[in-house]
Amino acid sequence: MEVPMAIVIGVMFAGGTYMILRPSLIRIVMGFGLYSNAANLLMITCGGYSRARRAPFVSEDAANTVLASALMDPLPPDIILTAIVISFAVGALFLTVCYRVYLDYRIDNPDELPQDDSEDDPSGVNFSGVPDVMAELAEPNPNAPHEHAVRAQAARPG
Repeated sequence: MEVPMAIVIGVMFAGGTYMILRPSLIRIVMGFGLYSNAANLLMITCGGYSRARRAPFVSEDAANTVLASALMDPLPPDIILTAIVISFAVGALFLTVCYRVYLDYRIDNPDELPQDDSEDDPSGVNFSGVPDVMAELAEPNPNAPHEHAVRAQAARPG
């Protein structure tokens, strides 16, 4: 059972790599979906899945006749179920981002998206729209209520 699963997992990882390297945002999302499904199959295979093993929550009649070595470990399927839910949520987020990019730029090719060539920072990040929070905190706010200052002066002996 491990050899066919290894071949399927390898084909899925190869297909995911091929999809990610294509110049289309939707294909990139589909490639990440193939990666997550291949990783789930890899966890199933590493968990020792085989058709000869039974679920660990069998009835009492069958529990007496089934050896403990023939039972499947319940932890890998539980982890895989959680991974499926997380990969579904991440895929939905990726698709939403792709949709917004397409609505804004009418382009699905990431190579053709506009680039910001600002020279403010060598890393290419433009910080012109980001407020300087530390400078704002250092300056006194003229609109702030000064009740605490009046209370502090009244409490001081002097």
